[in-house]
Amino acid sequence: MPYVPPTRRKTAAATSLLANPGPDDGNPIFVKVPQADWAKLGYQYTLTIQWPNVAVEGTDPITVRAHVHYKWNGNGWTKIAGNAWISKLNDWSTQASEAVVAMAPGQPPDQNYHP
Repeated sequence: MPYVPPTRRKTAAATSLLANPGPDDGNPIFVKVPQADWAKLGYQYTLTIQWPNVAVEGTDPITVRAHVHYKWNGNGWTKIAGNAWISKLNDWSTQASEAVVAMAPGQPPDQNYHP
C-alpha cells in the first residue's frame, strides 16, 4: 500500500466527515455578528459546529470545525454555508457541506437579532 502523508489522511478524514456528518459534540457555539458588520458580511449570526476526536489512521485524532451563517431574509432565517477546517492544521479549509448546513438548527437562539 503506498504511503499517504499524515496531512493528506487528515484532510481526507475531514472531507469524509463533512460529506456525511455524524453527531457533533452537542455544544454549538452561536456568535452574534456586530450590527455594524451586517451589511459588509451579509449575515447576523455565525454558528460553529465541531466534531472532536475524529479518527485518522496512524495519527492522533483531529477536531473538525465548520461555520454556518444565519441571514435574516425579511420573513425568516436563511442558513449559509461557511468555511470548515481542521483545528491545528494550517493552510487547509473548505466550504461547509450542505449536509452540515442541513444539520444546523433552523434559527439562532435570539430570533429578534436582525434588522
